[in-house]
Amino acid sequence: MKSLRFRGSCIIILLMIIATTISSCGQPRSISESSLDMNTSFSDDVVFGAGSSGFTYSVCEQGLFYHKDNKLQYYDFAAKEKYVLCDKANCNHANASCSAWYENVHDATGLAMYGEKVYVIKLNSNSNKYELLSMNPTGNNQKVIYSLDIGDYRADSWVLESIRYVYYAGGMAWLSADYQYIGEPAEESSDFSDSAHTLIIGINLQDGTSITLNELSEAKAAYQLELVAKDYIVLRKDWQASEQLSQKAFAEAYEQGEFAEFSSAADPYYEYQAWYQDHSEPMYLYLIYDLKTGEVTEFERGKHKLNYDEDGHVGGVLPKYIFTGTYAGKLIYTVPDYEKNNSLYALDLKNNEREQILEIENGGTLVTAKLGGVISSIIDSNKILYCLYTEQEKADILYYDLQTKEHVALFQDDRRITFRLIGETSTKLIGIIYNPITYNPTVYSIDKEDYYQGNLNAVEKLRL
Repeated sequence: MKSLRFRGSCIIILLMIIATTISSCGQPRSISESSLDMNTSFSDDVVFGAGSSGFTYSVCEQGLFYHKDNKLQYYDFAAKEKYVLCDKANCNHANASCSAWYENVHDATGLAMYGEKVYVIKLNSNSNKYELLSMNPTGNNQKVIYSLDIGDYRADSWVLESIRYVYYAGGMAWLSADYQYIGEPAEESSDFSDSAHTLIIGINLQDGTSITLNELSEAKAAYQLELVAKDYIVLRKDWQASEQLSQKAFAEAYEQGEFAEFSSAADPYYEYQAWYQDHSEPMYLYLIYDLKTGEVTEFERGKHKLNYDEDGHVGGVLPKYIFTGTYAGKLIYTVPDYEKNNSLYALDLKNNEREQILEIENGGTLVTAKLGGVISSIIDSNKILYCLYTEQEKADILYYDLQTKEHVALFQDDRRITFRLIGETSTKLIGIIYNPITYNPTVYSIDKEDYYQGNLNAVEKLRL
């Protein structure tokens, strides 16, 4: 089994420039039909689909897919050019006649190349659905693989609000779909009133069939993707050991003499909510879903460790595990103590045996710059990048070779980590460098050999 990498596998695209397209004003060019080295099967790698909001990118061997200016775009590493996923000559890429265009910033997500096709999820406002589309690399021949109904915002119903993360693995598209329950306007009529819930949905890219790993009926529990791999999905289920009372239920109990400690408050229910936050018991359950067999295995359940702010109030939970990827059929994950040390383990899923492979003292693995979602610290198939913090506000960058079991020191960097990885090719690392004043991100590439030697001055800016 190959490790989880953000490298993604692409068909080789030899992009040709249409001379008649608008380019004088710095706009990206349209894509013409290209010569293709066809990939007839789905990749073993896991490919992240770029979102339209935030700075997210999908890296493949030959280039980078991303959203910008309400258009689906592609940057070619070799040509050092950016293109719009539209092959129409003289197209202004400004309306629905353009295959790359979408109207609003949240109307498209999950842009990536996987196998021989480009995939994206777009809003179809006419049908009130989000559609998973496949297309040629030029943007043409778009086909609907799967549709998700948004809902009609009627009382006592669920409405699809957004699609956060999309991944492609094992011939499937995996996505986190956020739903909101619409209650009665005047009174609470359902146990789901004011509830939000995330469905984890898998879509077969060949036949359009789908599976859902949880249900809307579990709205009192929250689900999120922890790992997407070729053969496995890791989920985390969160819930409260004791449920918070609704405003109506609290008022009834308050009238019966309960919660007298809040009687002097201007808003007793508000004070109750603050109290509940500090006295809640958040629980967790990690589940491993086998994509080949469909079996679900319980990894671990327990009570979350709480994160307290400087005033002693609960500010959130501290996850028990951080899942890094897979290597040689084993699940690689971190057990952080959130104080100093991080321990990395390899879990053999066949015999349920785990082995500690790395202890990081005063440091941690280097995660990607992608906001939220599944992360990976494994590059070049078998190298776990990590850092050790020094007393001079610096960080020593190293990697651990999972094959040779050797530690290799690379270079010393700023403690904030200058070059934050978002993906890789066979020869390059793609990453983000933040402006030290404005903190605006810019995408760069660097040869792996230069990175390993600490020659960060060799980075090349990608003019997206």
